[in-house]
Amino acid sequence: MARAPKPWYRKDRQAYFVTIHNTRHNLGSDKKEADRRFHELMAQADATPLPAHAIPTTGLTVGEVFEKFLSWCKQHRSARTYEWSRKHIQTFCDHLKTARTMLGNELRPYHVVEWVDSKDAWGNNQKRGAIVAVTRPFNWAAKLGYISSSPVRGVEKPSPTKRDSHMTPADFETLLAQVKDTPFRDLLIFAFEAGCRPQEARMIEARHLNIDQRRIDIPAAEAKGKKRSRQIYLSDKAYSLVSRLAVLRPTGPLLLNMDGNPWTAQAVVCRFQRLLVKVSGPEVDLPKLPRFDHRSYTDAAELASAREEHRKKLVALRKKRAKLARQGDRRFAMYDLRHCFATRKLKEGHDPITVAGLLGHKDGTMLCRHYEGISTDGDHLRSAVT
Repeated sequence: MARAPKPWYRKDRQAYFVTIHNTRHNLGSDKKEADRRFHELMAQADATPLPAHAIPTTGLTVGEVFEKFLSWCKQHRSARTYEWSRKHIQTFCDHLKTARTMLGNELRPYHVVEWVDSKDAWGNNQKRGAIVAVTRPFNWAAKLGYISSSPVRGVEKPSPTKRDSHMTPADFETLLAQVKDTPFRDLLIFAFEAGCRPQEARMIEARHLNIDQRRIDIPAAEAKGKKRSRQIYLSDKAYSLVSRLAVLRPTGPLLLNMDGNPWTAQAVVCRFQRLLVKVSGPEVDLPKLPRFDHRSYTDAAELASAREEHRKKLVALRKKRAKLARQGDRRFAMYDLRHCFATRKLKEGHDPITVAGLLGHKDGTMLCRHYEGISTDGDHLRSAVT
């Protein structure tokens, strides 16, 4: 719904202003006079027909707004952003059930709030992201003129919470001892040694390897933010690992899974959940779902039905594993390897500017704000004052 006009004070003009029907009015510098003038203007506005551009557009349904946004997103944003938006929007539409028939101006903030409140397994960060994914299409549609204003603008979002997990080198060795397959070990070792972002570890190719400088060079067009190129400097172990893989895989991503396919974010999450169940979760053996064998089906209908049944079993198993992983004392994820790298380098005596450069930050602000594991290490802080 559109926001009601409300006066505000501009310090540079030393006067109160209000915008009514897209027209800005100077109410003067005196507060009482400004209030009186504001109420006069509002009374005039109530008696005056709305201009054509301010009349709410009722033509587009909720589903049509989403479809227009996703078509634009697919063309102008990365595949990852498009897929993230599509999944949240689809989940919201499944909950709403009337997205194809409900007019866009009939959507209300409580529809969004009730949706996220129904997701008991979601944390504040996931709920916050979901609200952004659903309200953004309407803000975008209003900006482009498809609708007059967003009916869900200003939906309150939960405050973001920071995940309390600090991985130490000892924790890393404990996790690594549980990994038996070489592909996943290579992924973890490279991320631990290089301090790169998880998506960078999954995307590097032989063409990115700069042998002379012993580093990975990712051009700006492929780097995060697509504004600055990214250099990942390699330790001896990391350089040896990527050099070996570059010979085996001259094209395409270097770090592949056991099937020879690139690692996906969800696959890495699943592997970490399995590790957490092993090292800190309850004593339980999770059944391994056998691979789906499509060759044993000749009838197309039977094949489709069997695929769907296998998918349901897989989803149920993943939910059970995720629940068990959350019950443990420790909560590690792929990104904690990067935090561990930053803390390790600071403890080794490297200055924050150097460590920020190794992480790919343009300055040390992000390092001081989000990589503060060293500030909670009592032993390290005590040693600094002795």
